[in-house]
Amino acid sequence: MAKVHLKVFTADSLCSVPIESLITLFTIKYCNSSVQIVFVKDTKPVGENSFIIDISTFQYEFIEYFQVSKIARCCEFPNLEENDNSCIAGLCATLRQIIQNVLIEQPLHYCKELLGFKESCLLSCSEGSVWTRFCELDIISTVRSIIVENQDSNLPIALARFEYHMSQPVRLHNLCKYTMSKKFIDNKIKQHENTVPEHIFAEGLTLTLADIIIFVCVHMIFNFISKKHVHNIIPLTLKWYENILTNQNILKVLNIFYIKSLDTENFIFNYTLPCIENKSLYKTDPKRYKPRNRIYTRQEDIEYALGLIRKSEMQIQIDECFGQEINLDWESIPYDATPEGGDLPSTRSQRKFQQLESLCKPILKLAKEGNTIVDFCSGGGHLGILLAYLLPNCNLILLENKAKSMKKAKERIKKLLLSNITFYQSNLNYFKGPFDIGTCLHACGVATDLVLQQCIEKNAIFVCCPCCYGSLKDCHSIVYPRSQIFKDIMDQQSYLVLSHAADQTHGINNAKTKQGYECMMLIDTDRKLQAEECGYSVRLNKLIPESCSPKNHLLIGYPRLK
Repeated sequence: MAKVHLKVFTADSLCSVPIESLITLFTIKYCNSSVQIVFVKDTKPVGENSFIIDISTFQYEFIEYFQVSKIARCCEFPNLEENDNSCIAGLCATLRQIIQNVLIEQPLHYCKELLGFKESCLLSCSEGSVWTRFCELDIISTVRSIIVENQDSNLPIALARFEYHMSQPVRLHNLCKYTMSKKFIDNKIKQHENTVPEHIFAEGLTLTLADIIIFVCVHMIFNFISKKHVHNIIPLTLKWYENILTNQNILKVLNIFYIKSLDTENFIFNYTLPCIENKSLYKTDPKRYKPRNRIYTRQEDIEYALGLIRKSEMQIQIDECFGQEINLDWESIPYDATPEGGDLPSTRSQRKFQQLESLCKPILKLAKEGNTIVDFCSGGGHLGILLAYLLPNCNLILLENKAKSMKKAKERIKKLLLSNITFYQSNLNYFKGPFDIGTCLHACGVATDLVLQQCIEKNAIFVCCPCCYGSLKDCHSIVYPRSQIFKDIMDQQSYLVLSHAADQTHGINNAKTKQGYECMMLIDTDRKLQAEECGYSVRLNKLIPESCSPKNHLLIGYPRLK
């Protein structure tokens, strides 16, 4: 049976827990899940809120951190240990899998609606989805620190963002079909009337997992903020909240919360909504530059950014190839360990062979017996599975946040009978395990820098082929430019101009291809310099042959003192 690992701060029937554990337990109870609950004792961080929950109606066990299994210990909590070689980490991914496990046993269970349209609710990772980031990080962070944030009259920004989100048009597939349906007519809206339904729930007209997460957070926020003093400021949020409370399945679960009486003496009664842009949370990233306001690939902007580099007289070069003298005999490798075994079409398989060979050779040269190698953003497992076969005395970890891709990789490994692979369905930043070599083939945009950062933090070797330069943007732990040298040369806006231009590698006959490769070289030189500033020896190579991919750079780095 699957085990869910949750942090707790006290080991009593009235248990003090962080907000993530509270949400997970609420979801488990809502779904009547039989998942095995493992409470891991931890110390409450200074300044972080905790919440009291009645766990008397749950089946559980308390353990110390050192008793946590090796596979679960490598990830942030909450996580779901499926078996000895598979673990799911991250709040949204863990909750989705708990729901899916219930549906395996009871396909018609009412919790199915929580997965949303095409079972895609909160499926995207927080790095790629504003909506997932809001549910998994932003509102969670607000609840953790609500006392600190609520020292003035401004309501938390997360509440303001949700209020504005609820005022946006509903995101609804087949809108015309729905508005012509009897269900819509029953709501006393005429057929053929050009009317868009208003938000009833966070994602539209049905209760989803997003509602569950946000509801628990808002319910806890109302421990610190009196509802009656904000009803004129966040009316849509309160309307949504009261609507959630009419759900009988929600009401049955509320008794697990232990809510203290509100101390109204310390309340601020004249609340205001912070000034933020009125945007939908699932449509637009508020941090994203508006294309109308900024055209990244205007030639004069690119030339200006390139001029800054040329003025600095920085040395930019491709280094001597590393490890390509290693022989890789494809004839001796089983079909299911090759790209063809991964269901790639013939038009792509030959290039994938070449890409994999270019990454495998330096890893084969650098790897030692007993090493742990992580294939970050592993997708269907093309690289990790090949390495697991070629290095049977090494331990391979496949790290991927898409369940569908992970399923394909597991099917291939089952055929190959490989026993040296562990699976983590997780975002990059939730993986905390030790490793010796980190690799990735075409990790998209900022993911490459997250991989490099993980490797540097673990003092591990890296072999990385970047991709999607145009999607670079600051995230919670990555800021551009990466190296101090580049920071001294140019501002971030000029840097992002270069990153967008680096994606203009459209073939040898395209006028901008040469410039695109020059910009690619600059972005990866910045990455190289940043690693060197952290004590690494780094080579910037190209895949062989260069034509196997438009994104054909290879960063190979190892600690100088390792």
